[in-house]
Amino acid sequence: MKIQIPLRYFIVLFLVACNGLTKDEVKAFIPGTYTRISEHEFGKEYDTLIISEIGGQFEIQRKWKYERVLDDVAQEPEYKQENTTAVYDDRHHLLNEIETGNTISFDQREGFLFIGPTKYKKLK
Repeated sequence: MKIQIPLRYFIVLFLVACNGLTKDEVKAFIPGTYTRISEHEFGKEYDTLIISEIGGQFEIQRKWKYERVLDDVAQEPEYKQENTTAVYDDRHHLLNEIETGNTISFDQREGFLFIGPTKYKKLK
């Protein structure tokens, strides 16, 4: 009987400790490539985000291409690239970009990333 009581406490303690080791599924989902294509009367926009986890933070590389149309004539494409850093909020499962102040949310079931109302689809 004396052995059973400490053994029960050990099992409960073990289960509680193991529960704390569960992996954050949203954080594990984040790294990858996300794309968005937008088309309207003034042109077409291609937007790609490449997110990598480095040393507990996330590096976000954004590549953007805009094909402007003026008077129904396609103009020379415009390109832009920027790199930012983000930190992960464990409590709310969000990324907060340091340089821009943007908050990035995720829908891992559907494979989407959101920066405000702007939606990106995860490729890989």
